[in-house]
Amino acid sequence: MEEFVEILGTLNIFFLGFNLSLFFVRRIHKYFITEKQSKIAKLILFIMKILKKYHKISGMLLIVIGITHGYLALNGNLYLHTGLILWIGIIFMFLIYTLGKINIFKNTWIKWHRYIGIALIILLIIHLVDPWLL
Repeated sequence: MEEFVEILGTLNIFFLGFNLSLFFVRRIHKYFITEKQSKIAKLILFIMKILKKYHKISGMLLIVIGITHGYLALNGNLYLHTGLILWIGIIFMFLIYTLGKINIFKNTWIKWHRYIGIALIILLIIHLVDPWLL
């Protein structure tokens, strides 16, 4: 069972990295690619297209696999744990996205979505370094 929990954790890292990379790839394209018709620019655009296409589904998988990973890792118990805080952050990010799409945060949701993304990177590092910090 422990190996399965580790596989789920690795999948979570992959999905979180996959989703966060869309922001970074867009920034690379916007600020560092000067020749928009070059081969590298076309490659970056292709990568962005793939990341965008699977961004929502990988986010949903992150939510489901994240809670499954935590549930199995903690033997069905709920503890205040760095993983739980990370998962709540992921839920909060999804909530901000949803509120933006229904026009509650129409013009500002993306900014908050990005800020939470940076916070999730920090929370992931804390979780990986010391899961029982709290």
